[in-house]
Amino acid sequence: MPTTARPARRRRGSLTRDQIVDVALQLADEEGLDAVSMPVLARRLACGVMTLYGYIENKEDLLDAIALRGLADLHLPQPLPRDSAMILIAWGRALRQTLLDHPSLPVIFLSRPVIGLGIFRGVEALLTALNRVGMAPATGAHAIYAILIYTTGFAAWETPRVRRQSESAYAAAWRQAFVSIDPANFPVASSVLGELARVASVEQFETGLTALATGLTATTPRLDITPPSEPE
Repeated sequence: MPTTARPARRRRGSLTRDQIVDVALQLADEEGLDAVSMPVLARRLACGVMTLYGYIENKEDLLDAIALRGLADLHLPQPLPRDSAMILIAWGRALRQTLLDHPSLPVIFLSRPVIGLGIFRGVEALLTALNRVGMAPATGAHAIYAILIYTTGFAAWETPRVRRQSESAYAAAWRQAFVSIDPANFPVASSVLGELARVASVEQFETGLTALATGLTATTPRLDITPPSEPE
């Protein structure tokens, strides 16, 4: 009776933490975060489950590593604008695209306090750019995270509405829900039904992002960048 050949095991010492995290991120992108487990990763990497624990402490360590690895794909436009509001807008746009490319990231960020070297690198780059155009670092730190929190929430909102299904399907759901409602009881809401169907659109994101960035730079104190006068 023929026997099924076992898959070849990985050569001892040929595995790295980065390889494990890369495969975990790919698995999360393809099948969702719930699909990520040590046994599944071990099968994909052709190694034993206990081998993984030589590189990954636990599930929480793996989730943090996935998030930081995903963020490494974020690329700000270069050169950055010479305007604080436009820097924040560029930051929000780049972050949103990364979160959509890696849909497990918003789930992790909304459930875990992810902090790591990649976070500090991003914060340093943004604070430097904002400081260069007159925003004090303390103010900039809060502005950066205001954009991050908004964008993470929007990506989490957007994904099930217009990413896992089409925008037309989401619009149809609004119309279907309105069928059993007497429009006379909701005259104003019924007049903007088409707009309500677009509350997870790119335009909606841009509306909120622009308003937030503009407000942050209009109402927060700025660093005085006027050079001191030369002594006589």
